[in-house]
Amino acid sequence: MTPHSALRERLTAGLTVLSTLSFTLALLAGMPYVLWQATGVPWPDRISSWQELGARLAEPISDPLVIDLLAVVGWVCWAAFACTVIREICWYTAHLPQLLHDRRTHKEHVAALSVKGSLAALCIGTLVVALLSLWRPSTASAQQPSAAHTVRPPIAVTAPLNPLTGQKTTGQMPAAPGPAKAATAAFHPGHPERDAGAAAVRHVEYTVKEGDNLWDLAHTHLGDALKWPRIYALNKDRVQHDGAQLTDPDLLKPGWQLTIPVSHQPTSPPPNAGSASSAAPDTAPQTSSAPPAPARPTPDQKLTAGQQLDRTHPASARPHQDGDTADRKVEAKRGPAAIGFGEASLIGVTAAAGLLAARRYWYVYQRRLRRLDDEAPAPALSPLVDKAAQAAQAATQPHPSSDPEDLVTRRTPPQHPRSADTVTIGVDDNAEIPLDVLASAGGCTWTGAGAEDAARALLTGILTAAERQRPGPPRVSAVVPEELAACLLPGLPKQFTALTQAADTAQAVRWAEQHLVAHARAQHDRDTPPPGPEAENIAEEAGPGSLVLLAAPDAAHIGQIQALAARSQPGILTVLTLDSPLPGAEHWHIAADGTTTRPVTSARHPGQLELFRLTPDAGRDMTEVLLGAHGQRPHLRALPNQQPPSRVARPQPASAPEEPEPEPPAASDRPPTSASRPQQTTPVRLHVLGPVTLYVRGHDEPVGTNLRPEVHEFLALLAAHPTGLLAADIADKLHLEPGTEQNSLKNLRRAVRRALRAATGISEREFILRQGELHKLHPDLIETDLSDFTRILKRAFSSAGESAPDALAHVRAALSHYCGPFAQGADHLWADAIREHLTTQATDAALRLAHQAEHSPADQQQRDGILALLEHLGALHPDHERLTQHAIRLYRAAGSHDAARHAYTRLKRHLAELGLEPAPATQALIAPRTTARRMG
Repeated sequence: MTPHSALRERLTAGLTVLSTLSFTLALLAGMPYVLWQATGVPWPDRISSWQELGARLAEPISDPLVIDLLAVVGWVCWAAFACTVIREICWYTAHLPQLLHDRRTHKEHVAALSVKGSLAALCIGTLVVALLSLWRPSTASAQQPSAAHTVRPPIAVTAPLNPLTGQKTTGQMPAAPGPAKAATAAFHPGHPERDAGAAAVRHVEYTVKEGDNLWDLAHTHLGDALKWPRIYALNKDRVQHDGAQLTDPDLLKPGWQLTIPVSHQPTSPPPNAGSASSAAPDTAPQTSSAPPAPARPTPDQKLTAGQQLDRTHPASARPHQDGDTADRKVEAKRGPAAIGFGEASLIGVTAAAGLLAARRYWYVYQRRLRRLDDEAPAPALSPLVDKAAQAAQAATQPHPSSDPEDLVTRRTPPQHPRSADTVTIGVDDNAEIPLDVLASAGGCTWTGAGAEDAARALLTGILTAAERQRPGPPRVSAVVPEELAACLLPGLPKQFTALTQAADTAQAVRWAEQHLVAHARAQHDRDTPPPGPEAENIAEEAGPGSLVLLAAPDAAHIGQIQALAARSQPGILTVLTLDSPLPGAEHWHIAADGTTTRPVTSARHPGQLELFRLTPDAGRDMTEVLLGAHGQRPHLRALPNQQPPSRVARPQPASAPEEPEPEPPAASDRPPTSASRPQQTTPVRLHVLGPVTLYVRGHDEPVGTNLRPEVHEFLALLAAHPTGLLAADIADKLHLEPGTEQNSLKNLRRAVRRALRAATGISEREFILRQGELHKLHPDLIETDLSDFTRILKRAFSSAGESAPDALAHVRAALSHYCGPFAQGADHLWADAIREHLTTQATDAALRLAHQAEHSPADQQQRDGILALLEHLGALHPDHERLTQHAIRLYRAAGSHDAARHAYTRLKRHLAELGLEPAPATQALIAPRTTARRMG
């Protein structure tokens, strides 16, 4: 906004003050003046007593009497209005602090008044609000501009607000044609040139918090509160997650996402910025310059709360007073440390990494528990778990440097999770806070509306940390009374990985005391090691780890908990109570949004700590995944002393000494691979079952091998959705940076078009159809192996009376397209559900044939064909236990005991990599032969 625009807005506010003041003074002073001049004092001079007044009223009504009565009514109305004005002046004076923070107070007050009282409130309130608009000063810059930068050059490319200093990054650059027009288009949605100038404007995504308003947001991010209409114009047509829209500038709901333009100075553009801005949208790739290095803050510059971006924004970072420029550049790009699931759920990226680790085990056990005759699809993961896993995967991926030639702009990934044995409880200045802050002498007490949700998130964090340490033991465990555990995380067995449920508080205290004794014994063994080689083994032992005692004790157990809390130490014991204050313990009051109030003297982190929190529904979703990762069904109470499957010692059958692994038998009938492709009916064939590959009709070698990974991911995504996907869904699955979706999708379509036009010679048709916001592969130009696989597999068992040879032929034809898992070699988390679904379809088809061959007479040729299919799928999915079970049965029925033993050994080796063992049913298939061998 130019200085003239700012002056014009301030003049508008001044005119509002003058007009409202004039109207109010006219009512207060003008009405009595008119009454005085028209009628004077309506009280008669001759009346000196009540008798004379009664006699006067008894006289016949005359015109002077009517005028006097009307004058009395006028004076009474003026007096009532004056009293109302005085009352409203007192009210607005008393509520002046609220009006400074939130102007909705004025509207709510006017709406609550009656019609006769609303006029005075409207006049006084409008006057007060307008005066506040003129009185509120603009944000003072921490660094005054030098004389060299007094005259600002035309803006062609803007730079983001420096998150370290809150200042605007300055720089010199040549002017671009039409800068004012491009800036106007950028700040007004629907402008004809907004898309062309979108790449020249930086925006931030802000999550609305309780008490936020557009005035303060403009004051914080734009440097001038009067610029709030910019934010309103950018977001008034945006549909929020709850389906509502920003229709009232004074009504913001917590959790809404707002796009905020960043006020800053221009920076130097890339060398080809001028030519890129004038090029046609579909003729040159969109380029983006790397973010500039943040300026080093001077000692006298101080950050204020209003100058910092929202903590959840990827660009926010914690300021450091030391370190070189490179360290601060890395810090400025640091992503968020927390993952939000709405208004009442928030977990850390460290806990999300545990959910990501649990997903793989969850899929393995889903395959184990699935029945062959189950026609229903496998249960899907909770959207909350999917979102957390996606964030954790993005955090663990290597972060490549920004490349101007990148086709898409990805979202800033979250911060790297902490080590596998770390449990975090919240975030402070966009950094995760470990559990050790609770381990203070005397214990810690949580109270407040958010205490229960925070405790649920704490237990979930402990359980997810245990998932990252599998198959090893967890380093942090928890003991919780059974009644409290049923309230926080219902459905868990009494002993589940890192969580143990005690019958009551007294038993929980005894277990905590035993933990302290075990720690003392381990410390004594380390201090006085025995002579000999055993000393090295003792030094390598990790010890009992850390224990968290979470309880809500009554008055009878307060003394026991207090005595135990006195020995609380980081890394050894943490005592936490809910809504039961302990004498001498730290008292943390937790609000519903996780904001924590702590004692200033004992707070180890002086910032504003926000604890992680989970609602009961979110905690139930995560508990179901954790139970499924151990092969247990949710909501089933375990029997006493029952251990989870991963901890139960499974009976090992008697076996002979380990023999050399036999070589797998040569398969005489292997299904076709990608080398023997079916006849193409379209110019292009896309393979997604296996590595993503493109073939052109008439050529045996694949094309487009030099395409970027994001282009292959884009094609695989469209192949998995043949009916098409909306641009918003594609941007969400590809993790595109908000605001860059259109340019990124345009670049992806252009890359596909260039590669396939060069390979096929087709230049007049589009390979990616775009119907509004819907994108899909052109069915007449591109065919996929996925569609052929699905179509042929439906025929295999479509008829109940179909013969076994016909079913085998159809399954073999379908599996000839199945050369590997969906998008093999690419780690796309959105593809996991699709990959598992297709794997289930392929394996179920082979297992059905194997089941029929086991329970009905089949000739040798059919049995060999089925075994070839099982071997083919077993090589692609070596941890699929049911494939191995059926293969062992068929091998033993054919007398190939060595092949059966080899299949079992392969399965055992791959399950060992996951820390698992074959199920007892699988072990029993090998046990009879091994027992007979030992007896012989």
